[in-house]
Amino acid sequence: MRVHYVLNHGDTPMSKLADVEIHFEEGLLAGLKLVGCSIWKSKKGESPTVLVPSRSYATAGGVRYYELVRPSAGEAEGDAGGDPSGKDAVRRFKQYVREEYLKIAGVTAEEGQPSSGKKRRKGGGG
Repeated sequence: MRVHYVLNHGDTPMSKLADVEIHFEEGLLAGLKLVGCSIWKSKKGESPTVLVPSRSYATAGGVRYYELVRPSAGEAEGDAGGDPSGKDAVRRFKQYVREEYLKIAGVTAEEGQPSSGKKRRKGGGG
């Protein structure tokens, strides 16, 4: 798998820092990519926020969302509490994407904005 970053250089919306694509290089998914991940500037001035594709659904109180990248273990078996190790896997994935973005964009976690860089950069992944 390889993670591709498409940096936002003045395109709208301004708070969007980069699009993230997950390119699959081996196995059944070789030649395919997952799109819809993105990195956004934090409103609180913290590290950038990593968003993964999500799906909306209506409830009596309005609209809610669930992420399409989520733990595979536990929930399928009806574990209402979810799988802590699976949640950690999602958290590690988002942290990896965030850290690699910060490296290639030449920013610090506090800045949250790219200082320079090319339109398209690649980061490795496992």
